Amino acid sequence: MKFASKLFNKLKYLTMIVLVTTVVSCDSWLDLGSEDRIMENTLFSSQAGFMTALNGVYIELLSSSLYGGTLSYKTFDILAQYYDCDKDEQTWQKLSTFDQTAKKGQVSGLWSKVYTLLVNVNTIIEACDERKEVLNSEYYHVIKGEALALRGLLHFEVFRVFGPIYSVDPETECMPYSESSDLKVRPLLKASDVARLMMDDFKAAEELLKDYDPVIKKGALWGDEGPGLPNDMVYRSLRLNYYAVKAYIARLALYTGDKATALTYARQVIKETQEDNNWFPFVTRAAATTLSKWDRVYKTEILFGLYNLKRSDVYESTFSNKLGEKVILRPTDANIESLYEEDTRVNDWRYTEQWMTLKDPDGNEKKHFVKYMAVDDTEGPDDNKVSLGYTYLMPVMRISEMYLIVAECSNDEAEAFDHLNRLRAARGVAKANQALGLMNLVEAEFRREFIGEGQLFWFYKRQNRTQIPSSKDFNNMITMEKSFYLFDLPQDEKDKRGME
Repeated sequence: MKFASKLFNKLKYLTMIVLVTTVVSCDSWLDLGSEDRIMENTLFSSQAGFMTALNGVYIELLSSSLYGGTLSYKTFDILAQYYDCDKDEQTWQKLSTFDQTAKKGQVSGLWSKVYTLLVNVNTIIEACDERKEVLNSEYYHVIKGEALALRGLLHFEVFRVFGPIYSVDPETECMPYSESSDLKVRPLLKASDVARLMMDDFKAAEELLKDYDPVIKKGALWGDEGPGLPNDMVYRSLRLNYYAVKAYIARLALYTGDKATALTYARQVIKETQEDNNWFPFVTRAAATTLSKWDRVYKTEILFGLYNLKRSDVYESTFSNKLGEKVILRPTDANIESLYEEDTRVNDWRYTEQWMTLKDPDGNEKKHFVKYMAVDDTEGPDDNKVSLGYTYLMPVMRISEMYLIVAECSNDEAEAFDHLNRLRAARGVAKANQALGLMNLVEAEFRREFIGEGQLFWFYKRQNRTQIPSSKDFNNMITMEKSFYLFDLPQDEKDKRGME
């Protein structure tokens, strides 16, 4: 399996680079003196070294406190009430009822992990200018652009968790913004200031990438450059590429209530990738439904994702039919049915392929969520199989979100429903019944589209929803208190600041 084995060896090498885990000087950020650390001076003496440092950050995004758990398939989907955790003995019962202690425990590692990574991201950004002579023009623009985008992304994740309900309290002080590698306690900024700084970083990244990112002229390029050549500028959907950055500008703008900017950027991403080119096409029916080779994450649509060699563990430890009721995450069968439209359910690939009826440990047949179940994604003769890569992918940003942003933000009803229906058609579903109301339809598609990806809770938070569907019965509602959306600063951060 050429692709998988090559990438595994590459990732295995890169994970030897140990990023900062304690407060140390920048000079010892990466230490050549130990077996698995490289001195910063050595690291930034070549283009390959810069790329190694950047790749190390991407790999760390898969830690359990980030997209390897908390930010993707688990914590915030539980809070969004997707899963039936009602029984007292269920591991996630307290979290599902917004217990503050349970919430705090789930995000306890997020803050420190992000701000640790930001030291490294800022070191890369600074080195791009301090050692610019090491980089040719393409590498300079792409590496610095991706690093700035990573800085915006990491702050955005902290912002959504520890920030206020932005539509209600934009002037609340909530978090610091890390713009240098200096190790110091930074002041807490107002949410509006954090939002501005994140947008500045994303737009600076956009400017750096726009004339240099190979994705613009060649697409994501899922294939090696060739024997003996570096693969630094391919597999662009595994990087914060130009279009992913524009998509993040749209997501951030909508989160902070700037619908005009969100609409502009979502339209641009769709036009440039779907209409002017065919860079991130919707998955085909054949790819989504072929037995034993299902592409249930829709690889071609992922603007930014992470390559997780342990993705099958996500399924086995969280969603597998082999798990008991105490730990498994799954909605009730009735809720799974009601999540999809009755008259189009059998045609919706998200329903027919992402759920499978399997026997649980007690022999009962129930539907289980199988988006992350391992599949055979290889092609070619037995002695030379090549992996297509999608059995290891974890989605972070996908093209379908841009269609839903246009549908939500456009003042032109015809445009809004056109984009909604283009997404529905891409899932095998008939045009929407407009009598159900545009925002009701947008929410319904959002709930179907992003299960297992940790996005629905933020949809509710940015809209300050006072009621959301209940995990006990999706047709009934639960009342959301303001505190349900909010998370306290970690205690060690409070201690640093002399806060109670």
